[in-house]
Amino acid sequence: MSDKKYIQSIQRASRILKFIADTGSAKLVDICHETGLKKSTVFGIVQTLEYEGYLAKSNEGFEYCLGLSTLKMGLSYMKDTKIDATVHELLTRLVEKIDETAYFIMKIGSQYHYLDYVLSSQPLKVVPGEGRFIDIPDHSAVAKVFHHYKDEDFEFAKDVEEVFEGTNCFAAPYRNGDSAIGCVVLTGPSYRYKESHLEETMVAYREILYDMGLEDCL
Repeated sequence: MSDKKYIQSIQRASRILKFIADTGSAKLVDICHETGLKKSTVFGIVQTLEYEGYLAKSNEGFEYCLGLSTLKMGLSYMKDTKIDATVHELLTRLVEKIDETAYFIMKIGSQYHYLDYVLSSQPLKVVPGEGRFIDIPDHSAVAKVFHHYKDEDFEFAKDVEEVFEGTNCFAAPYRNGDSAIGCVVLTGPSYRYKESHLEETMVAYREILYDMGLEDCL
């Protein structure tokens, strides 16, 4: 029997913050529906989080979004864990092995954010646009990862010319516990980056994570 003890109020606050981070913003009624908590309980937690700067009102005060205190925590996490350097090394190793452009993409609200990318050495390659925030259709490999990463035995998603004709895409979750903090994506022209190569990419991704001591991220 586990002797670990968890504080219920902190768990509830954490669930609310995660929900708003995933949706971008949410009304009080949406938070109640998601958490299954009473309106008075949710209001008390939300009011406290707002006072501490972890939430802020948006949409003329009808919804809540993340506050500036979460930005400070995020920047501190980036600095202390050096995740940006870890991600760049991971992408670089994948490109060296597969030689197709690799990305690390995070889902923030309804949009997706390029944290980093490494270009392939190929003369014809997929190059990301200038905007770091992008909209991605639900049938893309990236969206499939964030929709299904909790499914049992899920390893990776593929997009075989589903979004863009002549382009294939591989996407696999980069996990932290029971969450996917992002996904690793490789994409290239379909005449070269064939569907059969996507399984090989998963093998390479797994090997690199183990080699870097990041097997818990699988």
